[in-house]
Amino acid sequence: METKNYWFALKSYVYVEFKEKNILIYDTKHGDRIETVQEKIITLIKEMYEPNNLGVIPISNELQSDPYIRNFIQEVIDKEMGDLMDTEHFPNKPIRLIPTLSLQKDIDRHIEYEDKVAFIGKDISKYLTEVNVYLNSVCDKSCKHCESYCKQIHCCTTSNPSIELPIKHVRSLLEQLRYSPVNTINLYGGDILAYSYINELQLLISSYPKTLHLYMHYRNYRENEFIDSQFLELIITFPMDENHFHEIWKQIKDKQSKLHFIVENEQQYNDSERLINEYNIKEYSIHPYYTGENIHFFEDNIFLNKEDIFYKTLQMREIFRNQKLNSNSFGTLYVQPDGTVKANMNTAVLGNIAKDDILNIIYKELIENTAWRTIRNSHPCDQCIYQFMCPAPSNYERTIGKNNLCHIIN
Repeated sequence: METKNYWFALKSYVYVEFKEKNILIYDTKHGDRIETVQEKIITLIKEMYEPNNLGVIPISNELQSDPYIRNFIQEVIDKEMGDLMDTEHFPNKPIRLIPTLSLQKDIDRHIEYEDKVAFIGKDISKYLTEVNVYLNSVCDKSCKHCESYCKQIHCCTTSNPSIELPIKHVRSLLEQLRYSPVNTINLYGGDILAYSYINELQLLISSYPKTLHLYMHYRNYRENEFIDSQFLELIITFPMDENHFHEIWKQIKDKQSKLHFIVENEQQYNDSERLINEYNIKEYSIHPYYTGENIHFFEDNIFLNKEDIFYKTLQMREIFRNQKLNSNSFGTLYVQPDGTVKANMNTAVLGNIAKDDILNIIYKELIENTAWRTIRNSHPCDQCIYQFMCPAPSNYERTIGKNNLCHIIN
């Protein structure tokens, strides 16, 4: 860098995260990053982000003489994260667009408006992308963590006393969703095949335009015209009966299906991998389950480090998304057998499909935010430069009772 006056700007695809004592400068195009705690550099970039500077600041001879500033600017240029423009060639100050999040329909910004419906717009059904319906709570398999699996992952569950969702409520719900943009409708038990209205449900679904995903424990599965006409999501828990699984796999291997292995430790994970390889299973997921006693399993396999966060290049829209909504929960509703509706299995009831229109329930969640817009704004994440680089908070944080499942901040 020759000793002359320059204009200095970061590229428009570079994201900057400021914290009190450090800063992250991240290239959303190539994945490069610069981190520093050097006050002079933090002050320099903060100056660049002042609205009046329009993303460009002058670099005088005096600034260039500072080794911290000079080396930093050189690193930015070497990584193609910014530009130096000679003031002789650009006598008039250039303008560089700085990426900022500005939502026309920011709910938080307009939540005090009396006419909130007019703000959100009439077509709020577009926000709903997934609906999970628990048809009943009847099952005799007595899985060890039956009542808790569903608090962390998609899974069937039971309750006492056993209850069922009346078929008229299922019919009403499906009709409301028929022409909506909902991508996924999941059905669960208990045991779906023990649902008293299974025949009526089959007739109802026979003319329905969307494919349903049916979640069943592998010990509850048996060949059934209705079950086999939809997409089967088969749940595997441990310890498992491998002989029984062998028979089930022979029945479903050529059908529309996906297997979900729920694991609590390394051994169960290894057993899942072995079964996947032995049976050449193509469609599957492995889901860790927190028991309250296996925190070391999570620390070793689930908690994030820097390499996990940056294993792929993060796009600007992903980072901005993490500042406003929860990608794990947004657009999802859960309907219980008693008709109550939640945005997350761990959060408060929003309404009941027996008396509330689905649009009113969506509207209530958008305003009250029990889950859809839960972001990493709690301690210690709010003090971390990777705050919005990390995935959105999940059910694991809720269950474990820890806001940051990482090895970066203890």
